Amino acid sequence: MTFAEHLAELRRRVILSLIALGAAAGVCYVHSDGLLRWLTGPLTASVGELYFFAPQDAFVVRVKTSLLCGFFISCPWIFAQLWLFVAPGLKEGERRLIAPLTAMTTLLFTAGAAFSYWIVMPVALKFLLSMGSDLLRPMISVSEYLSFISTMTIAFGIAFNLPVFLLGAVSAGVLSDRVLAAHRRHAVVVAFIAAALLTPGPDVASQVLLAIPLIVLYEISVQGARWVAPKRRGAVSRV
Repeated sequence: MTFAEHLAELRRRVILSLIALGAAAGVCYVHSDGLLRWLTGPLTASVGELYFFAPQDAFVVRVKTSLLCGFFISCPWIFAQLWLFVAPGLKEGERRLIAPLTAMTTLLFTAGAAFSYWIVMPVALKFLLSMGSDLLRPMISVSEYLSFISTMTIAFGIAFNLPVFLLGAVSAGVLSDRVLAAHRRHAVVVAFIAAALLTPGPDVASQVLLAIPLIVLYEISVQGARWVAPKRRGAVSRV
Protein backbone atom coordinates (compact mmCIF):
# COMPACT_ATOMS: atom_id res chain seq x y z
CA MET A 1 0.00 0.00 0.00
CA THR A 2 1.14 3.52 -0.77
CA PHE A 3 1.23 6.26 1.86
CA ALA A 4 -1.99 7.74 0.46
CA GLU A 5 -3.66 4.33 0.62
CA HIS A 6 -2.58 3.96 4.25
CA LEU A 7 -4.14 7.35 5.05
CA ALA A 8 -7.34 6.38 3.29
CA GLU A 9 -7.45 3.09 5.21
CA LEU A 10 -6.79 4.91 8.48
CA ARG A 11 -9.61 7.36 7.70
CA ARG A 12 -11.97 4.48 6.98
CA ARG A 13 -11.13 2.68 10.22
CA VAL A 14 -11.49 5.88 12.28
CA ILE A 15 -14.88 6.64 10.72
CA LEU A 16 -16.13 3.10 11.41
CA SER A 17 -14.91 3.38 15.01
CA LEU A 18 -16.61 6.76 15.50
CA ILE A 19 -19.89 5.43 14.09
CA ALA A 20 -19.84 2.55 16.56
CA LEU A 21 -18.89 4.88 19.42
CA GLY A 22 -21.65 7.33 18.50
CA ALA A 23 -24.28 4.60 18.31
CA ALA A 24 -23.26 3.11 21.65
CA ALA A 25 -23.08 6.55 23.28
CA GLY A 26 -26.56 7.37 21.97
CA VAL A 27 -27.97 4.27 23.64
CA CYS A 28 -26.08 5.07 26.83
CA TYR A 29 -27.42 8.64 26.89
CA VAL A 30 -30.95 7.28 27.31
CA HIS A 31 -29.74 5.55 30.48
CA SER A 32 -27.26 8.25 31.50
CA ASP A 33 -28.85 8.89 34.91
CA GLY A 34 -28.47 5.27 35.97
CA LEU A 35 -24.99 5.00 34.50
CA LEU A 36 -23.89 8.20 36.24
CA ARG A 37 -25.27 6.91 39.53
CA TRP A 38 -23.26 3.71 39.05
CA LEU A 39 -20.05 5.55 38.09
CA THR A 40 -20.28 7.87 41.08
CA GLY A 41 -21.01 5.00 43.47
CA PRO A 42 -17.46 4.72 44.86
CA LEU A 43 -17.52 8.41 45.84
CA THR A 44 -21.15 9.01 46.89
CA ALA A 45 -20.75 6.21 49.43
CA SER A 46 -18.32 8.53 51.25
CA VAL A 47 -19.45 12.10 50.51
CA GLY A 48 -23.14 11.61 49.79
CA GLU A 49 -23.63 14.20 47.04
CA LEU A 50 -21.80 15.66 44.07
CA TYR A 51 -22.26 19.17 42.67
CA PHE A 52 -22.12 21.05 39.39
CA PHE A 53 -21.06 24.69 39.22
CA ALA A 54 -22.13 25.88 35.76
CA PRO A 55 -25.55 25.76 34.05
CA GLN A 56 -24.28 23.48 31.27
CA ASP A 57 -22.38 21.09 33.55
CA ALA A 58 -25.28 18.68 34.13
CA PHE A 59 -25.75 18.21 30.38
CA VAL A 60 -22.02 17.97 29.68
CA VAL A 61 -21.62 15.34 32.41
CA ARG A 62 -24.38 13.23 30.87
CA VAL A 63 -22.67 13.46 27.48
CA LYS A 64 -19.29 12.50 28.99
CA THR A 65 -20.90 9.61 30.85
CA SER A 66 -22.50 8.39 27.62
CA LEU A 67 -19.21 8.65 25.71
CA LEU A 68 -17.25 6.82 28.41
CA CYS A 69 -19.74 3.97 28.72
CA GLY A 70 -20.25 3.92 24.96
CA PHE A 71 -16.51 3.52 24.47
CA PHE A 72 -16.41 0.46 26.72
CA ILE A 73 -19.40 -1.06 24.93
CA SER A 74 -17.93 -0.45 21.48
CA CYS A 75 -14.28 -1.18 22.36
CA PRO A 76 -14.29 -4.68 20.80
CA TRP A 77 -15.27 -3.12 17.46
CA ILE A 78 -12.78 -0.26 17.89
CA PHE A 79 -9.93 -2.65 18.72
CA ALA A 80 -10.91 -4.80 15.74
CA GLN A 81 -10.58 -1.74 13.49
CA LEU A 82 -7.16 -1.04 14.98
CA TRP A 83 -5.91 -4.56 14.24
CA LEU A 84 -7.48 -4.56 10.78
CA PHE A 85 -5.58 -1.36 10.03
CA VAL A 86 -2.36 -3.13 11.01
CA ALA A 87 -3.30 -6.30 9.09
CA PRO A 88 -1.94 -5.24 5.64
CA GLY A 89 1.55 -5.13 7.14
CA LEU A 90 1.30 -8.66 8.52
CA LYS A 91 2.09 -11.98 6.88
CA GLU A 92 -0.73 -14.27 5.84
CA GLY A 93 -0.28 -16.54 8.84
CA GLU A 94 -0.18 -13.60 11.21
CA ARG A 95 -3.44 -12.20 9.86
CA ARG A 96 -5.23 -15.22 11.27
CA LEU A 97 -4.42 -13.85 14.72
CA ILE A 98 -6.57 -10.71 14.20
CA ALA A 99 -9.62 -12.21 15.93
CA PRO A 100 -7.65 -13.66 18.91
CA LEU A 101 -5.72 -10.38 19.26
CA THR A 102 -8.96 -8.38 19.25
CA ALA A 103 -10.42 -10.66 21.91
CA MET A 104 -7.24 -10.51 24.03
CA THR A 105 -6.97 -6.73 23.77
CA THR A 106 -10.62 -6.31 24.72
CA LEU A 107 -10.38 -8.76 27.61
CA LEU A 108 -7.24 -7.15 29.07
CA PHE A 109 -8.60 -3.63 28.61
CA THR A 110 -11.86 -4.56 30.34
CA ALA A 111 -9.99 -6.34 33.12
CA GLY A 112 -7.84 -3.27 33.73
CA ALA A 113 -10.86 -0.96 33.84
CA ALA A 114 -12.72 -3.31 36.19
CA PHE A 115 -9.67 -3.60 38.44
CA SER A 116 -9.48 0.20 38.54
CA TYR A 117 -13.17 0.66 39.38
CA TRP A 118 -13.64 -2.06 41.97
CA ILE A 119 -10.19 -2.31 43.56
CA VAL A 120 -8.21 0.88 43.04
CA MET A 121 -10.88 3.59 43.14
CA PRO A 122 -12.19 2.77 46.66
CA VAL A 123 -8.64 2.71 48.05
CA ALA A 124 -7.55 5.87 46.23
CA LEU A 125 -10.69 7.81 47.20
CA LYS A 126 -10.44 6.71 50.82
CA PHE A 127 -6.84 7.91 50.95
CA LEU A 128 -7.52 11.24 49.21
CA LEU A 129 -10.63 12.03 51.26
CA SER A 130 -8.76 11.25 54.47
CA MET A 131 -6.69 14.37 53.81
CA GLY A 132 -9.75 16.45 54.69
CA SER A 133 -10.34 18.02 58.08
CA ASP A 134 -12.76 20.32 59.91
CA LEU A 135 -11.23 23.14 57.90
CA LEU A 136 -11.12 21.25 54.58
CA ARG A 137 -14.45 19.65 53.72
CA PRO A 138 -15.09 17.89 50.41
CA MET A 139 -17.40 19.64 47.96
CA ILE A 140 -16.61 17.69 44.83
CA SER A 141 -17.59 18.65 41.30
CA VAL A 142 -19.23 15.81 39.39
CA SER A 143 -17.39 16.96 36.26
CA GLU A 144 -13.99 16.73 37.97
CA TYR A 145 -14.83 13.34 39.44
CA LEU A 146 -15.92 12.01 36.05
CA SER A 147 -12.64 13.17 34.50
CA PHE A 148 -10.78 11.46 37.35
CA ILE A 149 -12.53 8.10 36.98
CA SER A 150 -12.32 8.24 33.16
CA THR A 151 -8.56 8.76 33.29
CA MET A 152 -8.11 6.01 35.86
CA THR A 153 -10.14 3.34 34.08
CA ILE A 154 -8.72 4.05 30.63
CA ALA A 155 -5.15 4.24 31.97
CA PHE A 156 -5.53 0.87 33.71
CA GLY A 157 -7.14 -0.61 30.60
CA ILE A 158 -4.22 0.47 28.43
CA ALA A 159 -1.63 -0.60 31.01
CA PHE A 160 -3.13 -4.10 31.27
CA ASN A 161 -2.42 -4.59 27.56
CA LEU A 162 1.33 -4.66 28.28
CA PRO A 163 1.62 -8.37 27.30
CA VAL A 164 0.09 -7.61 23.88
CA PHE A 165 2.64 -4.85 23.23
CA LEU A 166 5.63 -6.89 24.44
CA LEU A 167 4.69 -10.15 22.72
CA GLY A 168 3.98 -8.20 19.55
CA ALA A 169 7.47 -6.71 19.75
CA VAL A 170 8.96 -10.18 20.26
CA SER A 171 7.02 -11.56 17.30
CA ALA A 172 8.24 -8.66 15.14
CA GLY A 173 11.85 -9.25 16.19
CA VAL A 174 12.17 -5.89 17.94
CA LEU A 175 12.67 -7.59 21.33
CA SER A 176 13.69 -11.07 22.39
CA ASP A 177 12.78 -13.30 25.31
CA ARG A 178 16.37 -13.04 26.57
CA VAL A 179 16.26 -9.23 26.62
CA LEU A 180 12.96 -9.22 28.54
CA ALA A 181 14.26 -11.71 31.09
CA ALA A 182 17.53 -9.80 31.57
CA HIS A 183 15.76 -6.51 32.29
CA ARG A 184 13.37 -7.62 35.03
CA ARG A 185 14.86 -5.20 37.58
CA HIS A 186 14.62 -2.30 35.16
CA ALA A 187 11.02 -3.29 34.42
CA VAL A 188 10.11 -2.91 38.10
CA VAL A 189 11.47 0.65 38.14
CA VAL A 190 9.73 1.49 34.86
CA ALA A 191 6.46 0.03 36.19
CA PHE A 192 6.45 2.42 39.16
CA ILE A 193 7.38 5.38 36.94
CA ALA A 194 4.61 4.48 34.47
CA ALA A 195 2.13 4.09 37.34
CA ALA A 196 3.02 7.55 38.63
CA LEU A 197 2.50 9.04 35.15
CA LEU A 198 -0.71 7.19 34.29
CA THR A 199 -2.64 7.68 37.52
CA PRO A 200 -4.19 11.17 37.74
CA GLY A 201 -4.07 11.46 41.53
CA PRO A 202 -1.01 12.08 43.69
CA ASP A 203 -1.79 9.20 46.06
CA VAL A 204 0.75 6.44 46.43
CA ALA A 205 -1.94 3.80 46.91
CA SER A 206 -3.32 3.91 43.35
CA GLN A 207 0.21 4.09 41.93
CA VAL A 208 1.28 0.94 43.80
CA LEU A 209 -1.97 -0.83 42.83
CA LEU A 210 -1.14 -0.16 39.17
CA ALA A 211 2.58 -0.93 39.43
CA ILE A 212 2.06 -4.38 40.97
CA PRO A 213 -0.19 -5.70 38.13
CA LEU A 214 2.25 -4.22 35.60
CA ILE A 215 5.10 -6.20 37.15
CA VAL A 216 2.99 -9.37 37.14
CA LEU A 217 1.97 -8.77 33.52
CA TYR A 218 5.61 -8.21 32.58
CA GLU A 219 6.53 -11.58 34.06
CA ILE A 220 3.65 -13.18 32.12
CA SER A 221 5.06 -11.52 29.00
CA VAL A 222 8.51 -12.98 29.69
CA GLN A 223 7.05 -16.47 29.94
CA GLY A 224 4.96 -15.91 26.81
CA ALA A 225 8.03 -14.60 24.95
CA ARG A 226 9.86 -17.85 25.71
CA TRP A 227 7.12 -19.64 23.81
CA VAL A 228 6.91 -17.14 20.93
CA ALA A 229 10.63 -16.49 20.35
CA PRO A 230 11.66 -20.06 19.32
CA LYS A 231 8.86 -20.14 16.74
CA ARG A 232 10.05 -16.85 15.30
CA ARG A 233 13.67 -18.03 15.20
CA GLY A 234 12.56 -21.19 13.43
CA ALA A 235 10.59 -19.18 10.87
CA VAL A 236 13.58 -16.88 10.23
CA SER A 237 15.96 -19.81 9.83
CA ARG A 238 13.67 -21.40 7.22
CA VAL A 239 13.70 -18.15 5.25
